[in-house]
Amino acid sequence: MNIAEKYTSERKRIEQNRSLDWSSYSREFTAAGELLEPLTVQNWFDLTIAQSAVITGDSLTVESVIDYIWRNSARRTDNRFLKEWRLYFLQRRVEKAFNFAESAAALIKVVFEHVKEAFDEFPQAMASGGESGAKNAMPAVTGEAQMLDEIAHRYGMRPQDVLQMPLRQAFALQRTIRLATIPEYKLLEPQSLRTIKSEYLQDLNNGIK
Repeated sequence: MNIAEKYTSERKRIEQNRSLDWSSYSREFTAAGELLEPLTVQNWFDLTIAQSAVITGDSLTVESVIDYIWRNSARRTDNRFLKEWRLYFLQRRVEKAFNFAESAAALIKVVFEHVKEAFDEFPQAMASGGESGAKNAMPAVTGEAQMLDEIAHRYGMRPQDVLQMPLRQAFALQRTIRLATIPEYKLLEPQSLRTIKSEYLQDLNNGIK
């Protein structure tokens, strides 16, 4: 697959997922026998605070994979008996997968694809110079608080309700809000598409056509 085909394929994937966000259908992810619900705003915040290796990019452990799968499992429950029982068998399945390189790689791939899909819609704007900007000063409020306030204020929701939204949908609404309310606001393409374009430019610089 050449660069143009990779770009077209990735763009098609993103466009399809954007349509799925607001339909009664969704892409299903199954990890270690557990059907995963979409990553929610609440789970993203919790995983960030817990410094989950799935989020930080550190080497994955059996424990970090079990924690991520359980947090997002469609069968997650607060019932003490059921929770202990289901976690026991989930641990056994994950440990079994990690005993073999091929099954471990397949499990890790599903987990990372689940995270990647959630962040496809992350709103990243272009600065006046054409690149995404960053400030060194400590912000007055956290990005998490801004996100909750931005969506809750716009749509008349409680912050607690926003926390239960799929992260993809929350990011998509942030993009929509900013495009509608901020003059001259310009969004960058999704990171995956920019990466493919960067590969193309690199090939050109290296004399590869």
